[in-house]
Amino acid sequence: MKSQAVRAARPHLFRAAVATAVSVAGLVMASSYIEGADGLIDQLRSSTSNGNDVFAVIGFVLFILGGILAVRSMATALRKALEVRLGDARGVPVALALSILGYLLVILPGLELLGVNLGGLLLGGAITGVVVGIAAQQTLANFFAGIVLLTVRPFTLGEHIVLRSGPLGGEYEGVVRDMSLFYVALQTELGPVQLPNAGVLAAAIGPGARGPDPETAHEDAEPKDGGPP
Repeated sequence: MKSQAVRAARPHLFRAAVATAVSVAGLVMASSYIEGADGLIDQLRSSTSNGNDVFAVIGFVLFILGGILAVRSMATALRKALEVRLGDARGVPVALALSILGYLLVILPGLELLGVNLGGLLLGGAITGVVVGIAAQQTLANFFAGIVLLTVRPFTLGEHIVLRSGPLGGEYEGVVRDMSLFYVALQTELGPVQLPNAGVLAAAIGPGARGPDPETAHEDAEPKDGGPP
């Protein structure tokens, strides 16, 4: 299974490595030819056309395009690998989360190269992030717990498990029917149950009752006194 996941992700990882090298080279080129600390936009406005401006623009374009291609290739490689391991499309939301993080790592340096004041932008983003984080605390907890569960895989689809957790309100036993970024669907004797990922991640997880206890079955199989051997 692991070898299949590696084979599925290998071409995308190679493409991501090449794109990352191009992006880093573009960043170095743009930083070297941007004169002063005002950024590329002010340099193009205030100076006549020269070789430095051309190389700065080329470096900036290489950085942005290479970074975008690298992020897309890495996300595709992760999605392909998870699809092989999980047997379905569970890698899509994880790849989406990686894409968002990767694009931020490309956009922020790009804005700095252009001369955008990131101080005020980051301050406003931090305040907004705090407000949104407080308002959506439970949703974000389930989201990140879902990423951990999909990556670590303490159980798989179709497995019979027992969950013991205070936040979940006790014990749940059943067959895992679905795993998403927010909920785990468990088929219990009383019917389907949707359990939030944050509670599942904090739960004690064990195998469910798959049949008679091996020791009991062994004792039952032994002949009784006076019985046939």
